[in-house]
Amino acid sequence: MSLRLRLLLIIGLPFVVLWTAASTWMLVDVRTEFRAALDERLAASAHMVAGLLAQAAPTSARAMSPLRQVPSMGPASGVACEIRLLRGALVARTANSPEQLGVAAPGYQTRTIGGERWRTFTLEENGLRVTTADRLGRREQLLREVGAAAAIPVLIAAAGSLLALWFGVRSGLGPLESIRAALAAREPGALQPLPDARTPVELSPLVTTVNALLARIAGALERERRFTGDAAHELRTPLTAVKAHIQVARLAQGTQSKDVALKHAEEGVFRLQRTIEQLLMLARLDGPFAFDHEDAASAGAIARAATEQIAPRAQGRIDVSGIGAHALLALPATLAVTALRNLLDNAIRYSPPDTPVVLRFDTTDRWACFQVEDNGSGMSADDTVRAVERFWRHGRGQGCGLGLSIVEAITQRYGGELKLSVRPAGGLIAQLRLPTTS
Repeated sequence: MSLRLRLLLIIGLPFVVLWTAASTWMLVDVRTEFRAALDERLAASAHMVAGLLAQAAPTSARAMSPLRQVPSMGPASGVACEIRLLRGALVARTANSPEQLGVAAPGYQTRTIGGERWRTFTLEENGLRVTTADRLGRREQLLREVGAAAAIPVLIAAAGSLLALWFGVRSGLGPLESIRAALAAREPGALQPLPDARTPVELSPLVTTVNALLARIAGALERERRFTGDAAHELRTPLTAVKAHIQVARLAQGTQSKDVALKHAEEGVFRLQRTIEQLLMLARLDGPFAFDHEDAASAGAIARAATEQIAPRAQGRIDVSGIGAHALLALPATLAVTALRNLLDNAIRYSPPDTPVVLRFDTTDRWACFQVEDNGSGMSADDTVRAVERFWRHGRGQGCGLGLSIVEAITQRYGGELKLSVRPAGGLIAQLRLPTTS
């Protein structure tokens, strides 16, 4: 069902129901008042005839001669009248009066005389019985005419109102149709915001929301394009290096030169493997992939697993200390280990070989806090902000520039926090806060 038709039904249906109810109420009231007025006319006619007879014949009613016909008081369809003595003898009646009209008890009655229904009123006064009557068929005809006269303007007004409502709804939905047409006419890649200069107040939130969505889509597409370009470059570099070292090994004459070339090729393969693993992890974090099937682990187990995944020659440089080792983290163990390992790997890579890397962890009621400290060259305040950007490397670093980006994506997905700050004594402090189950 279209919005235009829905609005017409929502507004027009109550309108029609209310008009119909009001018209019915008015018609019923008019019929009641009309019948009461006609009954009052019958009573007034009877009293008028009785009064005229009392003035014209002041003698006793016995002196009146029966069977005298009085002039008709109107056409055959008008009020009928019959005058009788209380003994029952007919004194006079109008031309349209049926037989036995005056044979009735005093007051109002609805009677059938000669196959025709009559509404009668009988008055007994001064020894006379005066009866006036109306045909009910004529009354009903008059009521139908009055009802039609009242209903036709109402129907015309209701139909005109519905027509005006239709055009009003159509005109009111014009801005929404303009927005639809503007979106339908766009090219697939057009993500410019919709104009909102002439947008009604009610549609401004919709336009604002659509523009915000377009801006997010444009940003996501730009990030995907930049990510694709950077990923292609990062993959191309180690592949080129591996290819060059393999060619050197093939052309080398001595065993030592060949071993050196193969070693460099192996390092390139390791770097390529590391880059691919980081890219796959980042793609899983950005996409609709779930990690809920993986088990969680305690803070102490995360710290041990992260240090064990560091190269054996660098494990001796890590100094681990902490409390609350049994607190269970509220995220998959794989992601927690990946985040902490990336922080440790960066600290080892950017600090001198003979300096230690300190890992401290502590737990509170809701958080597990990991802190990694190194003695490297550190970063500026601006670099700590850019460090979480994808493929950004500090100085002439040898990594792929995705480690801290993955840590940031993990914290955003599970409500954690990553904070980088400059160490006063030199180096960098990386603080990682991850939620716990209690």
